[in-house]
Amino acid sequence: MTQKTLLCVVAHPDDETFGAGGTLIHAAAQGVKVVTACATRGEAGEIMERSDATPETLAAVREGEYRKAGQIMGVSESLLLGYRDSGMAGTPDNDDPNAFIQQPEERVVQDIVDVMERHRPDVVLTMDEGGGYGHPDHIFASKCALAAFEKLQAGGGWAPKKFYYFAFPRSRMRDLWERLQAEDPDSEMAQIDVEAIGVPDEQITLSVEIPQHEEQLRKAFAAHVSQQSPLDRMPDDIAAVFLREEFYIRVHPQPAVLGDEASLFDGI
Repeated sequence: MTQKTLLCVVAHPDDETFGAGGTLIHAAAQGVKVVTACATRGEAGEIMERSDATPETLAAVREGEYRKAGQIMGVSESLLLGYRDSGMAGTPDNDDPNAFIQQPEERVVQDIVDVMERHRPDVVLTMDEGGGYGHPDHIFASKCALAAFEKLQAGGGWAPKKFYYFAFPRSRMRDLWERLQAEDPDSEMAQIDVEAIGVPDEQITLSVEIPQHEEQLRKAFAAHVSQQSPLDRMPDDIAAVFLREEFYIRVHPQPAVLGDEASLFDGI
């Protein structure tokens, strides 16, 4: 039997872990070759007090965290595309001429096409088109990953077979927000516009249950020492639910509805 390959395209070190880590672990455990491709080294990210990173060393620190998390998850190759982190929406980093979002789309798309042609994934994952919470790098990485997939689909030669967004159902985000509103109304998370986070539940077409990988996934989360983890903000009981299941929107082939497939590799 030919080994299957899964490619996950993201914008920053930790996006692959926090967004699809359990699925990557599960795929690797099933003998799938798992490859991640990250656009930037995350040099415009935050620095948590628990980390000894500095603004000058953050890129190298986050690259190391990315590779360590990949090893924990069983990732075969953790690739970096070499672009500069654009920072959060509305920050001065957005305007840096080297920022990821300032790069020509066709250049980024071709870089991702090159990765796809080299590793020949059966399935491609990336963040949803809204970037989870509107981060400009997330949105651009998602757009370029889909464009690369579609370019190969239209080329008449080899192409990946399936394409998915990983996403957070809005109902899950609302449950977390309501709990935090009740327990810690002054927290940062309690102040967010919950209707701007995640996607409407009806868009979800596949859920992947991964409770058997919770310990391994927690270790992968913990590898990103310099960054704030979603688990930092969650009560333990909610964190256990968060780590038990991941959600996907099947973009290609269409149509898709929740329940019409049991895994990312159904039909391949």
